[in-house]
Amino acid sequence: MRNLFLKIFLWFCLAFLMIAATLFVGTLVTGMNETLRKEILSRISLYLPIEAKLDADIYEHDGAEGLKNHFRRVNQTGDVDAYVFDSSGKEVLGRNPSAEAIEAAKATRDDQPFVGRIGNRSSFAAQQAISASGHRYTILIVIPAPSMVKMAGRLGFSRLFGLLTILLVGGAFCFLLARHIALPVVQLSTAAGRIADGWLDTRSDQSIRLRRDEIGRLGRSFDRMAERIESLVQGQQRLLGDVSHELRSPLARLSVAEGLLRQCPPEERTEYLDRIESEVEHLDRLIGQLLTLARINSGADPSPQETVDLTSLVQELAVDGNFEAQTKQCAVVVYSSDPCATRATKEQLRRAIENVVRNAIRYSQPNSRIEITIDRQIFSEHSWAVVQVRDHGPGVSAQHLEKIFQPFYRVLTNNAQQTGGAGLGLAITDRIIRMYGGTVKATNASTGGLVVHLELPLAV
Repeated sequence: MRNLFLKIFLWFCLAFLMIAATLFVGTLVTGMNETLRKEILSRISLYLPIEAKLDADIYEHDGAEGLKNHFRRVNQTGDVDAYVFDSSGKEVLGRNPSAEAIEAAKATRDDQPFVGRIGNRSSFAAQQAISASGHRYTILIVIPAPSMVKMAGRLGFSRLFGLLTILLVGGAFCFLLARHIALPVVQLSTAAGRIADGWLDTRSDQSIRLRRDEIGRLGRSFDRMAERIESLVQGQQRLLGDVSHELRSPLARLSVAEGLLRQCPPEERTEYLDRIESEVEHLDRLIGQLLTLARINSGADPSPQETVDLTSLVQELAVDGNFEAQTKQCAVVVYSSDPCATRATKEQLRRAIENVVRNAIRYSQPNSRIEITIDRQIFSEHSWAVVQVRDHGPGVSAQHLEKIFQPFYRVLTNNAQQTGGAGLGLAITDRIIRMYGGTVKATNASTGGLVVHLELPLAV
């Protein structure tokens, strides 16, 4: 069953059936009670004239005590209450019947029994009789409604067993259904507690993942969340180690340059001061890139988004990149540019594309071109702007293509050693593009060089 709503709906249906069964049994009991009442009244109506005459004679002959003894012998089951009224309407045994019983006695005729109800529960039968001395008496038999215990006793063993079976089966079914719904929630709660305690490899139970209802989807979403948390924590730990390593190298060079500066003659100090300045600039760039990466990952950049003319932005970056590429006798050329716009923060988007262009300039061979194209494309009924930046450098081996967008990841080539990059530019680009709903990937061109694809959703 794939839908939790359907399960709950069936539970309510089961509850309805249980109520219906209870009502059926209650109706059955009520019917039995009514049948029993009519049966008693029918029997009383047959012998009440004789009983009324007998009660009157016993009262006159044996007095109130004799009448009490007679009532005790007749009514051994205690199912009825008998009253005797004299001609003045007084109950001869000194009891206080209800006002309704007294009114019923007054309405009695002497020719036939008078049968009716007192209130909503009790029934009665009344009969007038004339004793041997000529005094008139009224006999009133009140049949109260039987108690639940008595009605249960009259159901019989088979009906009681059937009712008990319904209750047991219904209770067991409700228990299993509640357990089926609640147990996965308890298991997910336990798994969440283990993750909170530091066991980041904890996942939901397989029985939860295989379910096809909302709880199954919850389990699978829980696993994706746990994998994401584990990945982020591991990435943070990796980043912390990489940052420590990257900062150690320029600091070590600064320490060496500072020591040599103290020992060298005055005419050589300029060389070491230049070296110190270079390392400080390198540290400043590294720290700036780290802060940018941290700000992007945390989503703490408050800059508002706007509709950015992607075509114009790429043209501007091509002009700036072409100026920088002249130092390597290279050129940055925009080969094709469809009109495209996207929603983003302009400065962040500029930084993302600029990092790719500068990376292409850094690795390109002298006297080559960096080629940029902008295309409008449709994938899966969505419109995208695709920016491709291709260089004519050595490219990247297949096993490194997916890793070059990780922080501090650098392919060990001679060019990488010469440029001295920190390995954060492409990582920043990846984070920015993904923040705006896009994707970044890198491929090797068939004729050599690396092609970086930036895909961004077009502004509506």
